This record gives sequence, C-alpha cells and structure tokens, in this order.
Amino acid sequence: MPYGMYLSAAGAHVQGHRLEVLSHNLANVNTPAFKPSLAVLQARHNKAIDDGEVSPGSGGLADIGGGVRIQPNETQFGVGPMEATGGKTDFAINDPNSFFVIRRGDEQFLTRAGGFLFDAAGRLTTPAGDQVLGADNNPIQIDPSQPYEVNFDGTIQQEGARLMLMLARPSDLNNLTREGANLFRAQGDINDVPVGDRKLVAGHLEKSGVNPTTAMMELIEASRAYESNLRLIQHQDQAYGNLIGRVLRE
Repeated sequence: MPYGMYLSAAGAHVQGHRLEVLSHNLANVNTPAFKPSLAVLQARHNKAIDDGEVSPGSGGLADIGGGVRIQPNETQFGVGPMEATGGKTDFAINDPNSFFVIRRGDEQFLTRAGGFLFDAAGRLTTPAGDQVLGADNNPIQIDPSQPYEVNFDGTIQQEGARLMLMLARPSDLNNLTREGANLFRAQGDINDVPVGDRKLVAGHLEKSGVNPTTAMMELIEASRAYESNLRLIQHQDQAYGNLIGRVLRE
C-alpha cells in the first residue's frame, strides 16, 4: 500500500475507534454514576525507527510520522454531579476513589451506582438483583416487616441494629476493568475506606459523568476527521490510478 494511503487508512481507523467510544459515552448520558471512557491515541514512529534501523531526529525521510495508533481507553473517574432524590435507599459517594461492593454469585464487583432497593426478603440489592455488601463483608439484610431509618451518612438503623454499607478503595484505579452494567472488577488490592474518611450521602444519586455538549462536539469532530481521511484515501487512489494510466499509455 502506498505510504500516504496507509497513513490515511490508519487515521480513519483511529477516528472510527473514537466514534465508537464517544457514542458509547453519549448512550450513557442518563446512566447514574456512569464513568466515561477516553479514547487514547498515540503518534506512531516511522517503521524504520520502530525497527531500530534509524534513530529518531535524524532529519531524513524516516522522520516522517508513521500515523497514529490506538492505546487502551482510560476511564475518567471524577465525581459526577449529585442529584437529591429523596429515596431512602439511594446513595452517592462524594469521593472519586471509593466504590460500593456488590456480590453476584461468588464474585464481587465494584460500582459507583448507588440506586439500591430492599427486596421482599429484606435484602439490599441493585436493580439487577445483585446483593449489596455491608462493612462486615456480608450482604445487608433487614426485617422487611419492621420499619427502618436511613441516616444522612448512609447508615441503616432498625431495632437498635446499625448497618453500614461497605465502601472499598482500590489501590490503583488503573487496575479496574469494566465488566458491563456499570460494574468494575478490581485486578489489584482493594482496601476498606476508614470510617472517618467515608463520604457517603444518602438520599442522593451520582449522575453520569458524561457532559452531553462536550461529548457531542467531540463526536462531530471525530466524524469529520473520519470522513476527511476517507476522502484522502479516495483522492490518493484516484491519483495513483491516473499515474498508472499515464505510464501504460506511454
């Protein structure tokens, strides 16, 4: 493939990847506590430099860039806007490094989405039915036939019992992997958040971290860049076709 066409094809590929990431972010603009992904692109050296045949900065043709490459997406873990809902079992964390812990089968996952509810058996669950763990690492459960209260700091009280939701803090946010449904899996160590450092707020939900205006502008930009690279491929293909036609006529 001619080098210029290769560069344009690489540009179209990475912009297509950006479009996928931005579209996914926009689709979750109303998902509570959703954390947007950032598409990371990196300039690529010329193949001769990557192969060690030439040193960068030599000033020759090998210093012409080799296009761009896709790096792993980064998750933006900043705290989203807080919305007061008044729901007794709605919880938000005003700390970007802390997460709720839920259990699905024998596995534990982390989530920022605190829209929980008590089922008929008195178990605190996510809307998908996953159990929410307490500070003692056991599922939170109350007597559904008795009244209960939820304090502003997120503690649940019933008949003298005081239950605290488990809050965990990964040692490194970069070690979290997305598992779908607003869940994360910790690949490294996680630690309990000390009682004095818990920033849990009851009666609130954290809204999506996606800024719809910014995301839409970036989507338009990526779409135009994608189309520009496709046009460059077409122009180069036409130019090479004309050149080959001339050579054959002569």
